[in-house]
Amino acid sequence: MTTPSSPHSIAAILGGVTTIEVPCRDCGTLVARPAQLPGRPEGWRDAVRCPAHAAAARVDAASARTASVRDRNRQTWIDTVRAFDAVAGYEYASVDEIDSTKTAAVCRRLVDTHTAADPNSGHRGGIALIGPTGIGKTRALFAVINALAPGRRVLVGSEDTVLAVDVPPWELAAAIAARITGVDVLGIDDVGVSLRRPDERMLAWKALADAVARAPHPVTVVLTTNLQGWSALTDWVGAQAASRLSGWMPLASPGWTDRRTGRTHEQWRHDLFAAQRPEERTR
Repeated sequence: MTTPSSPHSIAAILGGVTTIEVPCRDCGTLVARPAQLPGRPEGWRDAVRCPAHAAAARVDAASARTASVRDRNRQTWIDTVRAFDAVAGYEYASVDEIDSTKTAAVCRRLVDTHTAADPNSGHRGGIALIGPTGIGKTRALFAVINALAPGRRVLVGSEDTVLAVDVPPWELAAAIAARITGVDVLGIDDVGVSLRRPDERMLAWKALADAVARAPHPVTVVLTTNLQGWSALTDWVGAQAASRLSGWMPLASPGWTDRRTGRTHEQWRHDLFAAQRPEERTR
């Protein structure tokens, strides 16, 4: 009678190698393995699998590698967010936290359309989160970017960081193009406070809008600002940049309540609706 540890009794010599039958670790099916194999570690029998379970294990291993990459990308993004602000907890921001259900719906649609877009398409999406200080604009920005960031190239920072405030004016266009090229998700916080001269600032915004427009892949742009509507934003970023950006980015507010004081900004709400274009009011 053949035993798992004895040489195969029915002439199992293939190329001069004697085989033995070892039980599969998962189901107990006997599997032929070489009886002698130099360098084989002790306990190797415990790792033997039949062909069916070996194939399943390879699938599981591939899934584990994918999960590992996903976790690593997620941790890299968390580290990036904490470098932006170590104490605000923006890495945990979620679209579900946005006070305005209408704005939350717009943000979810923004995430879904970017995720579903053909990687080789010229899809452009975005949102301009506007409102007074304290209503959660920056957290809403990170809520959108958190949903898109893992596995994608993201650039997020203040207006001057993204607009290369450290670069002289004659190098602006090339520097911003280099900074934006390849970026899938762009987040710009607190638009309206750049230290650049107005002519340089508008040149920088034009270079940014041009770089985003030329990208051969989907790009989503999310910005926050205290400026009131596209009229004020146009005065700030310049007509050429505003013309492009406003086509991709509806105005929205994450809410009307100052999270620090509990005060509701009714006048701000009224002014926002007055500043919106008719098509934006129905989005």
